Amino acid sequence: MLPTKTLLFDLDGTILDTRNFILSAFEHSLSVHGIPVPSREVISKYVGLPFDECYFRLTNQKDTKKFHEAHRDFQIKNIHLSVLFPKAKETLQALKDKGYKMGVVTSRYKLTVTESMRLAKIEDFFETVIFGDDLTNLKPHPEPVLKAMERLKSSANESVMIGDADTDIEAGKNAGTKTVRATYGFNTIRLHETEPDYIINNISDILKIF
Repeated sequence: MLPTKTLLFDLDGTILDTRNFILSAFEHSLSVHGIPVPSREVISKYVGLPFDECYFRLTNQKDTKKFHEAHRDFQIKNIHLSVLFPKAKETLQALKDKGYKMGVVTSRYKLTVTESMRLAKIEDFFETVIFGDDLTNLKPHPEPVLKAMERLKSSANESVMIGDADTDIEAGKNAGTKTVRATYGFNTIRLHETEPDYIINNISDILKIF
């Protein structure tokens, strides 16, 4: 087991199964603005990147504000599409009982994250949440992870970043933490390329490491 005190979790694709919540929002936003909607496999490749980059890659348009607005409007009205992965709450409870400090590091904005976590009844497990609108630089930049560690008064050598995307692993590495890659979220190919320290096939596998 790792000599770890602090566990930092990505939210979407790691704790919450938000595939339908996020992919449907992309589909809605593209559709209402007359953009051909690609397959979910194609859209999934870009999930985890900053919004501007996601929509630029999907539309080849540099001004993406209108897509953001439609995307967030859809999500605000459809929070129920965000659900916990099986065993997520039990796993978080077990980790809390073991005394780990836990935080969420997400690129999603506070408005929908807060409601998603409230609906899933998981907000009390976490001592801090880093939202996309807290940040100047999103993952894979180390800023989100460094900010979480600062709030939790933790050092890199006692912290771990856990997520399903390349950006999660890269952000952890850039901040100097250990990393755990989840295989069950949005990004299910080339899982070893970012060289995570550990790989988990479901969230409860975390209990085999910590």
